Amino acid sequence: MFWLDKKQGPEPTPALVHLFDVLRNLKWDMNQEDIKGTFSEFKHASTTKLNKKTTLSHKENFEGQQIHTTFSFAVDNEGSANKCEIRLSRVNQRDIDLLFSTVCKQYGQPTQSGQDKEGEVKWAYADGILTLENTAPEEYLLTLRQEDTKVP
Repeated sequence: MFWLDKKQGPEPTPALVHLFDVLRNLKWDMNQEDIKGTFSEFKHASTTKLNKKTTLSHKENFEGQQIHTTFSFAVDNEGSANKCEIRLSRVNQRDIDLLFSTVCKQYGQPTQSGQDKEGEVKWAYADGILTLENTAPEEYLLTLRQEDTKVP
């Protein structure tokens, strides 16, 4: 799904390496046990069940940068992941520039529509929508949603 060419540009921080690892290894047919097996840090994640959705969340601190990753699973979709949110706190501009340029290399320039929030960019990819949003100073939210991106 995702890749990072480490030979070009600055080295990413440990928080960004974790983010790229999640993006590279996430597959939408994964259930909670698959995610716990693929991402070792999720063996100790917290699970929450609300209405028709289950979430699996884990928060880590990488050298002063916080990263909070949440996977959502629809109950009616046989427990497969359908959304992933990665919230990065205390992010420097160099990391965001690296993240943005790497995503642009993979998916092209972001698409825009008149309904976008300020500070938000979106990319359509084969399985859905990837959104990067500046939610507060030095805080970004990267969201992957499984959606049908084909135009009817």
